[in-house]
Amino acid sequence: MKRLILCSAIALSVSACATKPPRADQLKAAPTEHLTAFQSPKDGDATLIVTRDIGMLGGGCYMALFVDGRDVGKLATGETATFHLPAGEHIVGTWITGSGLCGFREGADRTESSTIIRRGETRKFRIAALSGGGYSITPTTI
Repeated sequence: MKRLILCSAIALSVSACATKPPRADQLKAAPTEHLTAFQSPKDGDATLIVTRDIGMLGGGCYMALFVDGRDVGKLATGETATFHLPAGEHIVGTWITGSGLCGFREGADRTESSTIIRRGETRKFRIAALSGGGYSITPTTI
C-alpha cells in the first residue's frame, strides 16, 4: 500500500511539472523589449509565430530564440512572438537563458528545427519542455 501511495505521489508530481500548450485565453504577447529582430513586416515576407508552453518545468527561466543562428528574442512561459522573415528556408532554435541557475548551462541545451516558409505564408512553432529533460522547438498547428 505504501508503494502505491509513493508511486501515485511521484506520478502526480511529475505530471504537475509537465508543460502543455496554452489555451488562447492563457497566451500573452512577449514584451517588445524582449524581441530584437524581424519585427517590421516587409513586402514579400513570411510570418513565423513561436509560442512557449505553460507549466512548471523551466517556468522560472526564459527561452532564447534564434533564427538562422541570430538571437531574435526570448520568451517566458505562455508567451508568443511573431517574426516577419524573408521567404525561404530557415533554422529556428532555442535554449534556456536567464540569470542565476537559468544561465548556468546557457547554450548547452540548444535545439533547432528547419522550416521552409513561402511568401505570405505563416508557420507556427511550439517550445515545450521534454519529460526526460531538455526542450524542443517543433512545428505546430496551434
